[in-house]
Amino acid sequence: MKISQRTELKDTFLLQEIANWQLDSGTSMVELPSVQRGFVWKPKQIEDLWDSILRGYPIGSFLFSKTSEKLHLMDGQQRATSIFLGHFNPYNADDATKAWAIKGELPIVWLDIKPEVKPDTSKYLFRLTTRSHPWGYQANNNDKKLTLSERRRALDLFKQHPDNKDGYTSYKNTTTFPFDASYPIPLAFIIESKDSDEVIAKVEEHLPDYFSTLRGGFADKNEFFSLLKTELKPELDDIFNTVKQLDNLQIKSNIIDDRVLQEENETENPTLFVRINSSGTTLNGDDLIYSIYKAIFPEAKNLMENIGLDFIAPTQVLSLASRIVASKLDSNKYVKKINVRDFQRRIKNDQFKEGLKNQIQTQELKDLFAQAIKILSCEDNSLIVGHIPPVIIKQFIKRNQDLFLFFVYWLHINKIELTDHIKLKMAGKLMSFAWFDFENIPRLWNEKINNKNFWEESLNEIIWWDDKYGIHFLIQPDLLREYYLQPKVENRFISEDKDRWGLLEDGIGTEIIKYYNDVKTQNYDFQTANEYFYKFIGRIQNNRQLILLAQREYINAAFGDYNQMDDMDDTNVPWDWDHIYPSEWVYRKEYCNRSIRDWNNSNGNFRAMSLEQNRSESNTASPKERLSLAEIREHSFVKEDWQYWQNLEERIWDDKVENHFRAITSRMINIYEKFWNDFKLDELINTAKKIK
Repeated sequence: MKISQRTELKDTFLLQEIANWQLDSGTSMVELPSVQRGFVWKPKQIEDLWDSILRGYPIGSFLFSKTSEKLHLMDGQQRATSIFLGHFNPYNADDATKAWAIKGELPIVWLDIKPEVKPDTSKYLFRLTTRSHPWGYQANNNDKKLTLSERRRALDLFKQHPDNKDGYTSYKNTTTFPFDASYPIPLAFIIESKDSDEVIAKVEEHLPDYFSTLRGGFADKNEFFSLLKTELKPELDDIFNTVKQLDNLQIKSNIIDDRVLQEENETENPTLFVRINSSGTTLNGDDLIYSIYKAIFPEAKNLMENIGLDFIAPTQVLSLASRIVASKLDSNKYVKKINVRDFQRRIKNDQFKEGLKNQIQTQELKDLFAQAIKILSCEDNSLIVGHIPPVIIKQFIKRNQDLFLFFVYWLHINKIELTDHIKLKMAGKLMSFAWFDFENIPRLWNEKINNKNFWEESLNEIIWWDDKYGIHFLIQPDLLREYYLQPKVENRFISEDKDRWGLLEDGIGTEIIKYYNDVKTQNYDFQTANEYFYKFIGRIQNNRQLILLAQREYINAAFGDYNQMDDMDDTNVPWDWDHIYPSEWVYRKEYCNRSIRDWNNSNGNFRAMSLEQNRSESNTASPKERLSLAEIREHSFVKEDWQYWQNLEERIWDDKVENHFRAITSRMINIYEKFWNDFKLDELINTAKKIK
């Protein structure tokens, strides 16, 4: 429901008026200034705010600045949007409803009229359904997602609707509901209705036929509808009356004096916006720089969202663009991440200001990002089978901004013909840098940014650059496999040897040291080689991106172009990290060998598995049972290690852990080998002797 009216400058606002700022954006006099950033509250914060409102707790005031025509909301965006979401009814929304800073399908706020459980700090149980979690969160802890078994059960219901056939990456807010609840109703139904009978009518008209919850005990919407008219009518009436008391609730507001705003615009440090946000969700440097730049160049918001291609957040686009321009103005030298004060200083320079504006306004930056992303994804590269899933590329860019900037800038200043061979080496080198802990980007930039042959050069120099920086030694997979097949290595883990994660001084351990010496043309002592080995194993044991790369055929087929970039801090991938050897057999269990505890939470025992495929499995199903079908083994990237997994038919109660150790270490090495072979790393690492 919305009340069309022009918002005047006044001391207080009703909740409905606050909601109308976005419900009826066309007529509202309140808008979000360009200096504000996006919506960042988590579902728990939204639910807690509504619990506070219904309990009569103060929720703070709103702070405005006054322009000639509009009121600009300077502080209170998160609360205002949360209030709007509580009033938002997706079943009768129209074009006038426009959220300030949430894209796509909007989250829905539900109120459980008779909850069985709720968080200890809450009096009322509000539930939020979102694109990432269309069935909501745990009832007794609104900061945690549902358990695996609960999500499986919810998915069975969720998939009954034809709109949900593609899973929750195609989220429709009109077909979902909170599962871990008793008797939830969209809060907007209650707010809009004149009496509880009208609420019941809305339930009958709008909720899906398969509506059912974990704790309600009713089978479908018809049973719920009957309960609302009979057994639950007193609770509904009580909740209805409580919510209706909010109709006259007034939220205070304050206005910033024009003189203060004028001083803020003229100062070098934007103190006002930082301080008014210090009591809420703290701004980081990129957020504040983005806000400053939007105030200078309002068109930048839409332009930067377009430039990011759904891979790069607008704040990051601006950060990257600023450093590109700064490097151009400084003879292509490396420019460290620009902080707020440095940005304010630079933006006063006409060359920097115009250069940045041109970067954002023209197609050049977008084309550079698109080219870089396409190379990283190996899209249409004839030398590799299957493109790299978007989620890997997104994580690469997010976690390795300096490295991505180096790549983009190199493409910008070095105009050479890029064959599939060179593109594959680019992707292989960049992933090696990112996944094996390269640290010295400033030196890499200043020494290699103008080197047109950089991508075809070997990795030897970059491996432990000057024994201080650079990537870890990338060991040839066959050599690594020989090492872990040694009984002596296995026995170190079974006997809980304190040095079990390090390198053996004899056997294949000596061959690995020779390999190190060959790659770097040095003579490493055992202690140094042992340190290098330990760090390398830590990466291939724990880097989940390697699993996604190995399973990419399955990931791409099952999840298409999944690349979710929610504005809410609520992102969640549409698969589970499933233990092949069940975690239920390991954690908090007695008589569990140390070797099993060491390896069970490592890459070799993890697989990405969709809820759809995983929902029929018991949490205690054996590895043999989990992997019994050839199709599942293929999806799970289980190869010759199946010879060990198939022998794991029940929980291991003694020290006979040979099959567990060999299954997990073999699969871990196979996953790493997939990375090695896909990017042809043997062509990037020169040795006098190649391991056959």
